[in-house]
Amino acid sequence: MRVILFIGDNLVLILAGRLVSLVALIILVGAILYYIQRAMSGKIPKLRRLPAVDVIQEIVGRCVEMGRPVWYLFGSTDMTTPSILAPTVAAFQTLSYTARIAARLGAKLFVPLNQGLAYTMASDIVREAYVAENKLEDFDPLKTVMYLPSGADRMYIINHMWEEQVAGAFFLGSWYHEAVIYTENAAREGAVMLGGTDTTHNIPFLVAICDYSVIGEELYALGAYVSQDALQSSSLAGQDIGKYLAIIAILIGAILVTAGISLTEFFKLGW
Repeated sequence: MRVILFIGDNLVLILAGRLVSLVALIILVGAILYYIQRAMSGKIPKLRRLPAVDVIQEIVGRCVEMGRPVWYLFGSTDMTTPSILAPTVAAFQTLSYTARIAARLGAKLFVPLNQGLAYTMASDIVREAYVAENKLEDFDPLKTVMYLPSGADRMYIINHMWEEQVAGAFFLGSWYHEAVIYTENAAREGAVMLGGTDTTHNIPFLVAICDYSVIGEELYALGAYVSQDALQSSSLAGQDIGKYLAIIAILIGAILVTAGISLTEFFKLGW
C-alpha cells in the first residue's frame, strides 16, 4: 500500500517498501550536513590513522636507500566518468602527500598518466609539493610527471620498470585489468607496493600481489587523512553514521525474524 504525507500545501507519495529507505536517506544526509557544518566552524572530524600512512614513508625511504625510483600510478583516469573521478581525486590527495615525502627525502619520483586533464592536475600537484619542500630544482617538468598516450603507455611502463629497477610503487585509483599487468612486473623487480582501489572486482588482485593494501573506501579515508580536507572528512564521518544505522537495522531485523514478528502486518503501512 501507499503512504500519503502532506507537507504544507505539497503532497508527498511514498511507495510501499520505500519508507525505511527514505528515513535512512534523511538520517544519512542529515548526518553529513551536520558534520560539514561543524567542519566549517573549525571542528573537523578526527579520522583514524590508517597503517598505509606510515607505509608511504617506508616505501619512499626504501627507494632512497637503494638509489632507485618510486612510481605512482593511477590506473584509469577518465575525469568525465563519475565512478572513476571519485577514486582518482582521492588518489590525487595521496599523491600530494607522497610527492612531499619524496621531495623531502630526495627520492626520484615518476608519475605516468594517459589522460590530458589528469596529467595537468598531477603535474601541478607534484610541482606544488616540491615547492612546499623547497626542492623545486629536483622537479623535472618533462620526466617527473609524464604524459603517455593511451595504448603506448603499457609497454613504456613495463619496459621502464625493468630498465630503472623500480624499488617502490603505488597503485591507487580506479584500477581494472592493468592492475595485474603492472603489479606483477613491479613484483618481479622486487618493488614494495601499496595498492588500493574501489573497483570491487580488482581488489582481490591488488591485495594478493601488493605488499600493503587499502581496500575499498579506505582509499577515500587515506586521501582525506593525509590532506586533512574538511569536506571529505565530514562526508566520511556522516557515512559512518549510516553504517551504524545499517548495523542496528540488521540486528533488529534478525531478532524480529527469529521471533516471527512482521512489521508489515503490525503497522499495516507497507514498510
